[in-house]
Formats: sequence, structure tokens, C-alpha cells
Amino acid sequence: MTTLQALSKNLNVRKSRLENRISRKPGCSERRRAVRSKVLGRRSGYVFSIAVGLLVASCSSTTNGVAQPEQTDKSSPTSSTQPEVGDPLDVSAYLSKPCDLVSTEKLAELGFQPEDGEPHLPEDDEFAAHTGPDCGWIGDGSGSISVIVASKNAERGVGGMAGLRSLHEQGRYELWEEVSVAGYPAAYYGVTDARSRGDCNLAVGIADDMTFSATAISFRDDPAMACQVADEVAADVIQTLKGER
Repeated sequence: MTTLQALSKNLNVRKSRLENRISRKPGCSERRRAVRSKVLGRRSGYVFSIAVGLLVASCSSTTNGVAQPEQTDKSSPTSSTQPEVGDPLDVSAYLSKPCDLVSTEKLAELGFQPEDGEPHLPEDDEFAAHTGPDCGWIGDGSGSISVIVASKNAERGVGGMAGLRSLHEQGRYELWEEVSVAGYPAAYYGVTDARSRGDCNLAVGIADDMTFSATAISFRDDPAMACQVADEVAADVIQTLKGER
């Protein structure tokens, strides 16, 4: 089984597990369950595209279906320049508890229940094993948010914003729009630009070799809200990492 096949299989397991949680949620009407299930389906496909993109960062060959980093001469210049992170943040304390990266106050403000967070860790999830730990929340309305720590890119030696930018330069990402979040280098990115459909993915560099992504998807009723929500989630994660609570 190739890595992509394994990820697809794991995606179906994730979806089934979340659907079971939704069906058992007390006080959840049939209509609300139907809406949340629909959002879950959209989120699953979007997360898959993100994971596939992260897997091929700066890679040119595969072993057993797993992309391997390019071997380059470190003395040679590259087209991607590393953004300088003047005040690096340490995310290591949250690798085992990614849901804690977003404050309960911010989740409530955005209309999400903190207890609904679904964590995925490298030791028990195929996606997380190749990208890094993540946590997602499905709201009672039409939206969904998640936070992904790209720790596996760092382990492969292709971490940081430069590693993600290389995907855009290789033609892997159609969308690459550099911004900043709370003084940290960031970029809206994606295999396609789905912002007009209410899907937004924002990567933030918190160290020279480390990024996290804040995603907001399925904001179909108000597509512009997706990137606003992703911005707020990303800024909140930075506050968490800085200990500003």
C-alpha cells in the first residue's frame, strides 16, 4: 500500500469516527447533524489536499510511496530564502496536546465547543505521522477549523516557511500569498485558491524550521469569513505559545 493509499484509508477512519461522535452528541437535532456531516465531508477532502502538499515539500524521489527530500549542495544558493524569525517560539510542549493551542475563549467566540476538539497524533494517525499533530473542530453552523503543526517537515529537514514556499515554486501550490501574523512570517496557501468558496489555509513560521497551519473551511454562507477566522485562530495560537494568557 502506498503512502497516499494509506492516507486515504486513514481519512475514511477519521470521518467515520467523527460521524459517530456527531450522532451521539446530546441535544443535536437531525438537521444540525446533517449540516455537520456535510461539513465533515468537505473538510476531509481539504485536509487530504493539505497533507499531500506537505508530503511532497522539496522532494524528488520516493521510497515505498513516501516522498524523500532532495539531496542538495548546501553551499549552493536556492530560489527560496528563509524568512528570519526574530523571536522563535517553542511548540514542543503542545505536540502531544494540539487542541490546547487554541484557547477556550477564542473557540467560544468563534462559535465552537472546546470539548469537540478532535486531536490526531503521529503515533496513532497516518496523516499526523507524515505531517505532524493536529486538532479540528466542527461548528454547529457551516464552518470547521483546525490547527496543524508541521513538525514532520522539520524532522525531514524541509521545515519552516522556506520549505512551504518551495512547493509554490515547484508548482505544487497555486495559491501563495505572503502576509504576517503578530509579527511572524505567514502565507495563505493551497493546491488551489478556494477562498472564494469559503476555504482558507494559513501557514505561520514560528521558527526557522517550524510552521503551523490554521485552516477554516466550509464557510459557504460568508466566504470572506474563512480567512478572518484563520487569522484569528493563528494569532491566538501565537498568544498561547508566548504564554500570554
